[in-house]
Amino acid sequence: MPAKRVRRSPEAARAEILEAAEALLRDHDWALVSVDQLMERTGMTRSSFYHYFKSVDEVAVALFARVEDEIRTAVDDWLEGDTPSDDPEAAAVDALTRMFDVWAGHITLMRAMEHAAGRSKAAYEQWRERVVDGYVAQTAAFIEQAVAAGRSDVADPTTLARALILMNLSVATDEARRPEPFSAERLGRTIGSVWAKAIYRNS
Repeated sequence: MPAKRVRRSPEAARAEILEAAEALLRDHDWALVSVDQLMERTGMTRSSFYHYFKSVDEVAVALFARVEDEIRTAVDDWLEGDTPSDDPEAAAVDALTRMFDVWAGHITLMRAMEHAAGRSKAAYEQWRERVVDGYVAQTAAFIEQAVAAGRSDVADPTTLARALILMNLSVATDEARRPEPFSAERLGRTIGSVWAKAIYRNS
């Protein structure tokens, strides 16, 4: 008798593909992951994959969206000014340490995102829009708030914001390649200090 087809809702099927991808990432380089490998783990057909994703690189982007909530939990209160501090450098160090800690917990996914963005224009554009452009805008608003409060004299908040965000991403992706990456505390202490000195007066 033929195997009975398992009925899944679109949401459940998509989630199952993402779970399979996350499991494969524990043992495989993302550059070697194929649609067939993913679907073999789910028991779904190869054609089913293309109902939910255009390529395996889009899967990497979708996986990152799960991590994005953790990153936002780490830094959003700080960037939105919800936690005012008399010591802005300490606040920057604390928030960026939490951010690097999240990234360290998902190093295999960081490697996958790097591969995906390098291979796929669509994946790169999603990465840029979700991560780079979104956080640049949020950071620029954060700097503008500091300028308005008289705590900063940065003349071009958007350009500085872009430089800081790209620095963070460069450090995080470089660390993801290293067999013995620096601790989140070490990275947060150094990068947080750079942020404070770039943004605030007399830092």
